[in-house]
Amino acid sequence: MLNIAVCDDEKEIRDYLSGRIYDLLAEEDLDGKVTAFPDGESLCALYEGGKADFDLIFLDITMPGTDGMTAAKRIRAVDKSVMLVFVTASAEFVFSGYEVRAFRYILKPDLVNGFPGVFRECLKELTKSDEVRFSFQAGAKTVWVPVRDILYFESDKRKIIIHCAGEREHSFYGKLDSVEETLKKHDFVRCHQSFLINALKISSLRQGEVTLTDGSAVPVSKHRAKETNEAFLWALR
Repeated sequence: MLNIAVCDDEKEIRDYLSGRIYDLLAEEDLDGKVTAFPDGESLCALYEGGKADFDLIFLDITMPGTDGMTAAKRIRAVDKSVMLVFVTASAEFVFSGYEVRAFRYILKPDLVNGFPGVFRECLKELTKSDEVRFSFQAGAKTVWVPVRDILYFESDKRKIIIHCAGEREHSFYGKLDSVEETLKKHDFVRCHQSFLINALKISSLRQGEVTLTDGSAVPVSKHRAKETNEAFLWALR
């Protein structure tokens, strides 16, 4: 299920976008949930409290208080992978979007005509990333987990625990070395003998510990600190 946020100080715009999103998701036979925010501060507070995990955010640039660009920078500080689309009344702020890696922008005067096309582009990109999945055996059943949902893997003796966004967990028997080999091309880094983390989910890094976007603290061993820091910097690209 796709988790989508709409942040705009105009209720009419919030209601229109929310309704169109549900309509377009239904046309594509996709499940999704839309959460509307009347201002940037409430959206940022949710992220900074470790309680947000959106796939896509439609964000008004010109809002009173915490404007869209400020909100985008604060969100990017804790979530490197969420897709941002700016909704703006004027094109003058568009180029500033590169600073926060905005995926697209929509001009409000062209919202009715322009939104469906932009939204379908977002869906194409999001569902493409969904194709990257990690699989494991649970008895006779094969379980598939979208890689973008995974925060980190934890090894406990012969058991591997997968910690996912939204406090979801999976477990199976295996070796963390094998998991690391499988995911080495997907921004995962071995920060500790017992932990493999998704570098795209790192919100901060300090000596001996990394904090992920949900607020989880994972240890970083001394001899893996350099590799972890490099992965974090690479994920910021």
